Amino acid sequence: MKNKNICKIVEDLLPAYIDALLSEESKKLVEEHLETCETCQKAYSQMTSDIQKEVIQNTENVKTIKKYRRKIKILKLFVILCILMFLGIGVTNLGSKYFIVKNALLKNINYAGACANFRIEEYDESIEKSEEHITTYFAESKMRKVKGNHVLEYWEASDHYFIDNEKKTYSIKKEDIHGNDNINIPILVLPEMKNLIKNSEIQPISILKFIFTSNVTIQKEAFRAKEYYVIKDTQKGIKVFLDKDTFFAERIVESPQKSSEYRTLTSSVSWYDVKKPDLTGYTLVENER
Repeated sequence: MKNKNICKIVEDLLPAYIDALLSEESKKLVEEHLETCETCQKAYSQMTSDIQKEVIQNTENVKTIKKYRRKIKILKLFVILCILMFLGIGVTNLGSKYFIVKNALLKNINYAGACANFRIEEYDESIEKSEEHITTYFAESKMRKVKGNHVLEYWEASDHYFIDNEKKTYSIKKEDIHGNDNINIPILVLPEMKNLIKNSEIQPISILKFIFTSNVTIQKEAFRAKEYYVIKDTQKGIKVFLDKDTFFAERIVESPQKSSEYRTLTSSVSWYDVKKPDLTGYTLVENER
């Protein structure tokens, strides 16, 4: 009976013994009893074995949790990198469009100003197929538009001449040559883009609003082994091909059946190119435009 009581006491003390929580006296009592009692020895072995299994299991669970956490971290990092990549692509794309529109508008302002000097040759369909073309000269705040040997328009200060060479007549319209949109030649951009120019100034917010809200797409496109910035009005189907260095329009596609090409030369116009045409023998008629 006494041995059974001691075994019961030792079994109750074994968990604390294994965890090294007993006093020296209690520890000595347990160890002395384990030397002589096979039953308690088995209980001790079973208990330590269970604890080892639990430790191993807990270790495996910890490893699993750590592995899962690592995967979560990697997944979060991947998501963040994807978001940053898409944001970077979006910002780069927006920046590229902003750069193209802004430079096109700046060129438009510079080459429509009083000090501008340029010549534009306009070819129906293409330069390769068209022999005849319209040439517009602009210098000294004067404009002269000719086709072959015939002057079609002449503009100086506020006098805008329209000449009909077949009827030998001409008309004059009073308008400032430097007014917005008065020079009716495709220097650079779509008509909608000229609305972004106010008093020869461009507001960044206007460009961003134009990019986000208009029916215009801006991209790169190759034509005859050369890459252009292409501004397209998706509603009207008009495409303007801008030279990537000069931002001058070199091709305008209005429809699959109609296109025009342009050759622009700057600082190439002399006083002779913009001299007033000789209208001797022509009759002044009322302006119908």
